[in-house]
Amino acid sequence: MPAERVQKLLAQRGIASRRRAEELVVAGRVTVNGAPATLGMRADPAVDHISVDGRPLEGPGPMVHVAVHKPRGLLSSARDERGRRSVVSLVGSEALPDGVRLWPAGRLDVESEGLMLLTNDGGWANRVLHPRYGLEREYAALVDARPSPSALERLRDGVELDDGVARVVGVEAAPPPREVARDSGEEGTWLRVRIGEGRKREVRRLFAAIGHEVRRLVRVRIGPLTLDGLASGAWRMLPPAEIAALSGASSTPAAGRSPDARDARRAARLAVAIDGPSGAGKSTVGHALAVRIGANFVDTGLMYRALTLAALEQGVDPEDATTLGRLARDSAIHVRRPRQDQVERFETVLLGERDVTNLVRTPRIDRLVSAVSRHAEVRDAMVAVQRATARRGDTVMVGRDIGTVVLPDADPKVYLTASTMVRAQRRAAEMGRPDRASEYLEEIGRRDAADSGREVAPLRRAPGALVLDSGELSVEESVDHIIASLPAKPQTS
Repeated sequence: MPAERVQKLLAQRGIASRRRAEELVVAGRVTVNGAPATLGMRADPAVDHISVDGRPLEGPGPMVHVAVHKPRGLLSSARDERGRRSVVSLVGSEALPDGVRLWPAGRLDVESEGLMLLTNDGGWANRVLHPRYGLEREYAALVDARPSPSALERLRDGVELDDGVARVVGVEAAPPPREVARDSGEEGTWLRVRIGEGRKREVRRLFAAIGHEVRRLVRVRIGPLTLDGLASGAWRMLPPAEIAALSGASSTPAAGRSPDARDARRAARLAVAIDGPSGAGKSTVGHALAVRIGANFVDTGLMYRALTLAALEQGVDPEDATTLGRLARDSAIHVRRPRQDQVERFETVLLGERDVTNLVRTPRIDRLVSAVSRHAEVRDAMVAVQRATARRGDTVMVGRDIGTVVLPDADPKVYLTASTMVRAQRRAAEMGRPDRASEYLEEIGRRDAADSGREVAPLRRAPGALVLDSGELSVEESVDHIIASLPAKPQTS
């Protein structure tokens, strides 16, 4: 085989990361044919005798790739001279092939937490870590106070740090995912922050530059990989598809911010957006579709109902847009699939850790939810929550603004409609009052007019949306049409 740089060979054989291998060479711990190696020296393992700390370099063994949720207080190095505990210790040696030693592909400072990668595959780690492959990192950051719009704009435009200008790819108010345990006495504002590179303590330094302290920092995503399902301290082996996606194996790197990560996420995450007027059958069709394709089902209307419940319980005035917006940002509202014993449910809605699915379907919530959801501050905050929910896996999301605002990149976008008479008859049947069909007809007419004419989040159809008339099509026929429009899955060889 052709000769390679010594530090690259060490990384390929799982001895250490490329950077750590360079440190081993500089420290004189690596020899080639009995002489100390130097940086840049090339060697061929087939003919040269390479040793580290006197031990011969062995041939490549099985490559292992692990995702782990690092808790606060653990080091990100493979070992520490002072004997402090490392994140590598979370993966017991009994879970690894004989002789395999893991080291972190990338780091988090000791007080930070969240998603990390452990491996013995140096080449793969280099592709994951190198900025030119464009793997975006996303963090949930608890900041001492909510930054002003102008301060956030500074972060997007770029801030001068001691190692050059740095900027965020995106920043928005949003609660952390369910895998992040909340502190009972926490104070501040949770933000979602996306960056395109991984400089040392970059997020903390960016916020310090605009006068804010990051009180808690949790990495929730690396490229297409998320914390989904990993509690603090938990880990899992990565399957081949995720290993390939993280390394950009099917993508071509480009200068600057590469589309690799976006393309990988798009291939790994299916999003179907279903909009339409009240009573068009969005929830019924959306749930049937989700069941057919094995996706999560999210009715955003229930998320607004959960927020309305939180406002009632805390005594917040439905007209107080500022306080409602803050409540929407700070409340942990999640949607998950119902348990097997919850057969009557399309989904389960959580407010914090509390199941509020039944509590949000009361007449009092019915009367107030429109008033709560009409505020721009509320809509903006809830969009961030809804997008975070869709990132957790294949998703069918129904509601208002789904294809136009919440998930503008969804494929396909669906607009479900039906005549006002059909929708009125459905409403009368749902309520068990067929004698009131004419009243419901007038009510739906008024609501359509209000929804189409409102200043915030008016009812509208996304450009290019698949339009289906649920008054003409059965649920199954509607689902068949949507499935026929789904993007083809990428072929794997």
